Parts: sequence; structure tokens; C-alpha cells
Amino acid sequence: MRPKGEEPAPEVLNGLAKAFDLMKYDVGLLAQGEAEVLQFAGVDTENWLKTAAEAPYTIIETSNGDKIGFLRFPSLPAGDDMPSTNLIKKISKAVKKERENVRLLIGLSDWGWVGEREYLAQNPDFVPDFLFGSGRGSGVNGRIEADGRCAWVRPYDKGRTVSEVQVYAWPSRTKSFEWKEPDNIKSLSTGLGDQYHDNPAVGAILQ
Repeated sequence: MRPKGEEPAPEVLNGLAKAFDLMKYDVGLLAQGEAEVLQFAGVDTENWLKTAAEAPYTIIETSNGDKIGFLRFPSLPAGDDMPSTNLIKKISKAVKKERENVRLLIGLSDWGWVGEREYLAQNPDFVPDFLFGSGRGSGVNGRIEADGRCAWVRPYDKGRTVSEVQVYAWPSRTKSFEWKEPDNIKSLSTGLGDQYHDNPAVGAILQ
């Protein structure tokens, strides 16, 4: 979905939904605009992919029983590039509440580079340990923001890369905690070139 671009045909949307389901993701954020287009086209999505309105917060457990929380940020109103002060306060309140019960708290955003950068520049009192962004704008490969308390990751355009974050120690909830590479975190961006073969099942759907 591009600004002023044509919406994909229903069969394309249905194929994309099936392809993403084959990738076996644990948690996903569906932008409100995307959800409306899918609904209009009659395309169903699996339970892992939700809007912030449908499922603001999701917890998954690792094989060791550690809990990781995913906080879905509400989509910005149509035409807005920046989050409002009230929205930032609302998110900070949710972060404060949820992060005490998990080892790691990850924010999921579709605000675009401009909105996410403005949010982090505000340096709220409570931010997620990671901000996994999306929407318009360039990619970001693990930039440390908000006085070292939040690592910001955004994919590069057209699915050309896969982002990976390696965490070597759980964040503490003390005021002195900071993410520092390579001490407790490492960010990688893998380009998807010809050296990677297509998944046959996904390729068959997209064909």
C-alpha cells in the first residue's frame, strides 16, 4: 500500500496473507489501514497478526519460560505523521505497567520513520526495550535511543533485508541500564540476495 497508489487486487492480498502465515511468525502488527483494506477484500488473517485495537498487548514465552511482551502502538490518524502528546503519555503508561512482568518489552509501530523518530526524541520516562518500526521511511539497523534505554529497528524497503537482534543479557529496570553494542546487544541486517533460495511453498502461492 503506497500513498496515492492503487490498492492490490483481492487475489494478491489473499496470496500475501497465506505466504506470511507460512513463515510461522509469533507476533505481528497489522496497521489499521491495512486491516480495513483486507476486510474490504474479504481476506482473513491468522491470530498472530492483529491491529492494536484488536490486541494491544501479547506475551510469548521462550523455551526457558522467560516472558517477552509485545506492545502494539495504535496507528496514527489519517494524515498525521507525528504522535500526539496524549498518545505518547498513553503508551508510556502502558510500558510502565507491562514491563515489570516480562524480561523484555518490545514496541511494535507502523508510524513511519518520522513519527517513530519524534517519539524517541521526546525521550519519555518509560519506553520499550525495543521499538520495531514500520511504515514510510528508511530502515534503521539497531540504533540506540532514549538515553540508551531503547533499541530502534526498522526494515529496509521492499523486503530486501531481514533484521536480527541478538540479546546477550536481559535489561534491568534500574535507571542506570543502557543497551551497549557489543556488550549486551548486537544488531544485524541480512540482505536477501540471490544466494538465498525461495521457499517453494511461498513461491507457489505468489506465482
